[in-house]
Amino acid sequence: MAYGTNAPNGLRPVKKLDGSAWTGQTTSYPVASGYGTSLFKGDPVTVLTDGTLGIGVAGSSVVGVFFGIQYTDAAGNIVNSPNWVASSTTRGSVTATAFVVDDPNVVFTIQESNGSGAAGTPLALTDVGLNANFAVGTGSTATGNSGATLNNTTEADTSTLNLKILSLDPYPGNVIGNFANWLVVINNHRYRGGVTGA
Repeated sequence: MAYGTNAPNGLRPVKKLDGSAWTGQTTSYPVASGYGTSLFKGDPVTVLTDGTLGIGVAGSSVVGVFFGIQYTDAAGNIVNSPNWVASSTTRGSVTATAFVVDDPNVVFTIQESNGSGAAGTPLALTDVGLNANFAVGTGSTATGNSGATLNNTTEADTSTLNLKILSLDPYPGNVIGNFANWLVVINNHRYRGGVTGA
């Protein structure tokens, strides 16, 4: 994790809201063969109208965070990957199996930016308790990691915003300023409605 430099990794689980450890729990969700948007480890995701998984949308409910995928490709090879390549096809058009961190009590660390890859105006301690949207960004095909960030132009008390800001990530070297990391929970969650920021 690079603190203070423009190097987003999406939403990374660090613990549970009660302070207990997150120990790797995920839930399986289907991804349609041929789904046309890439999904990267750390991307916010949602359940689409057909019941399959898709990329999350800022300001809308999400089900959790994408954490990898497994499927059999058209050639019969079993694929285990941290990311889904847009428009991949599966053998027999069977849905792929995505692994999603969907517990609404998981706390994540996420880097802030202005939603367009620039620093923007950094968040301050007075923003703790407010809500903010994410910006999906561009993931890395080399690592499979997400490029999603916390959009520091959106913080407000609005209940439909995606994330709730809990605190500055206390990791050594992380300080308030450009491209800082913040601890958040998903506020506008499929399994728990959003609450107004304070």
